[in-house]
Amino acid sequence: MKTFQCNCKDQPILFFESTHCIACSRTVGLDDEFDQVEPYELDQKTGLFFKAATPKIHYKKCDNNEQFNACNGMVNLSTFVPDPDNEEMLCFGCRFNETVPDLNIVEHIPLWKKMETAKRRALYTLKALPIPLQALSENPETGLSFDFIADRDVNDHFTSPLAGHETVFTGHDCGHITINLAEADDVARSQTKHAMGERYRTLLGHFRHELGHYYFDQLITHSPKKHALCKQYFGDDQLDYQEALNQHYEQGAPQNWRDTFISEYATMHPYEDWAETWAHYMHIIDTLETAQNFSMAGSTSGVEADTEELGELNLPQDASYFRRQTDINSILDTWMDFSVMLNSLNRSMGLSDAYPFVLTQAVRTKLSFIHHAIHNKLHLLPPIKITAQNKKKTNSKNKIK
Repeated sequence: MKTFQCNCKDQPILFFESTHCIACSRTVGLDDEFDQVEPYELDQKTGLFFKAATPKIHYKKCDNNEQFNACNGMVNLSTFVPDPDNEEMLCFGCRFNETVPDLNIVEHIPLWKKMETAKRRALYTLKALPIPLQALSENPETGLSFDFIADRDVNDHFTSPLAGHETVFTGHDCGHITINLAEADDVARSQTKHAMGERYRTLLGHFRHELGHYYFDQLITHSPKKHALCKQYFGDDQLDYQEALNQHYEQGAPQNWRDTFISEYATMHPYEDWAETWAHYMHIIDTLETAQNFSMAGSTSGVEADTEELGELNLPQDASYFRRQTDINSILDTWMDFSVMLNSLNRSMGLSDAYPFVLTQAVRTKLSFIHHAIHNKLHLLPPIKITAQNKKKTNSKNKIK
């Protein structure tokens, strides 16, 4: 994630979540282009906002911004199309929400804000890539939507079940992503992390993982050729999902899982291997963008000579490995060098490694498949075979994590 800059005299830095400039106190936010955090002027007579460069285009704060400070979205009134079934005025990011937590419970509000922050960061990266990104309200057939729901009591860190509430499982189903509000509670998430023996569990990671399932449907499922090629890299996704789930939680991952998988959970089923690998690809490109923004990623000399002619990556910054479609090996080599620095910085602060994972050649191969699938260039990949798990046939892919 890059940083931004106010255009006032002091030109202070603005962050993705900024709502005001600390120097001039003006409102700042993201409009529906969802690519730039910038300042807005307030028309005292009308109460509407405008950008200095385009004073005739008026904006209002997103309802979730105005009422709850849950986002920093600004709605362009000249392009906003009201939903006849919904009187809310929502920004680009908030239009993906189908259900938000019960906001009459005031303790839910700060946790919901955390959910919104993670969701918007995930969407920002996706919107910069050449892949479909539409809310369900825009595209009822293949659009994306989110439910953020609580099934336990926030006051004891989601330990006690709420009467009359069904258990909420974080997961994806046909474009609809559900995330349990408990994942935004640091205590509850930490307890789950330790109970499951995980090395990494974050709210942003959940969004990226579940979005991976969504983009498997968008990029792979409807193309028999792509789907067949995907099976060569990740294994046969027709294996029985429920049986695989039961086996994973009863027996755990195989001892040699690190040789071919990015995480233990990825060993459970090819669907989860894809989703985990997708999430890591998003971790990598977003963190490298941040590093480049602060001139931390080091030299990129020699990268251009090893560039595939695949069009532009179009990420919103000027790093050479993002300016045009760079060879995935160059991205991963840069990441491996940078992740050592990243982990060393964490250790200097007495923290655990920020990226406690190893990119073996098999994992790099899968990341390469993700990279080429995003850019619709799978025809450039050789049909490399990755050994699949020995599990049985299924017609289900609903997941629990």
